[in-house]
Amino acid sequence: MSGPAHHPSEELLLAYASGAADEATGLIMAVHLAYCAACRMQSRELEALGGCLLQELPPVPLSGGALDAALLKLDGIKPFERAARPVSRDGTPAVLRRYIGGDLSEVRWRQVGPHLAYVPLFRRGVATARLLRGVAGAETGAHRHAGLEYTIVLKGGFSDETGSYAPGDLQVMEGDMRHNPVADAGEDCINLAVTTGRLRFESLLQRIAAPLFGF
Repeated sequence: MSGPAHHPSEELLLAYASGAADEATGLIMAVHLAYCAACRMQSRELEALGGCLLQELPPVPLSGGALDAALLKLDGIKPFERAARPVSRDGTPAVLRRYIGGDLSEVRWRQVGPHLAYVPLFRRGVATARLLRGVAGAETGAHRHAGLEYTIVLKGGFSDETGSYAPGDLQVMEGDMRHNPVADAGEDCINLAVTTGRLRFESLLQRIAAPLFGF
């Protein structure tokens, strides 16, 4: 089975590998890497490169007694034992399961009309992460963006003016880039989306309704 066709930029990969990505972008990247072996390999290479660069930095002397103070603190630390995580029954990436508390098949959706639904995950500053679901043929509605919009397909697929997207594919939209995603035929399309600003819908009805649902 081939991997995703749409990938993050080198800048996004570097930000993730170096630990500079914020939580929302980091989640998007981690989910993409769960689907994409090629990007996982590139991320590991960037992490290794960063480690090599750190090794080349000149050493900095510690203050007197620093080692003894660190050892004293270690004496009072209890070993951390991570609880075993149950294996996903529907292929939901482990990093996403930590946010939704289980598998995608167990999510309790909030309806936005008869064909669309969503679940808010978190908001950090200007960034909002949510799950989106559309039945086959459902349209999001033509819109532009007041910030960035990262969308990664988890189940099913969708198509818009920029191309077709299947599980693991990452779409990045910003500013005056316009699109109207339409869910593909077959199973429901489920996406993870991160936005850093409001969506600017063309439909008057959607412009009125969108703020009520946090869009």
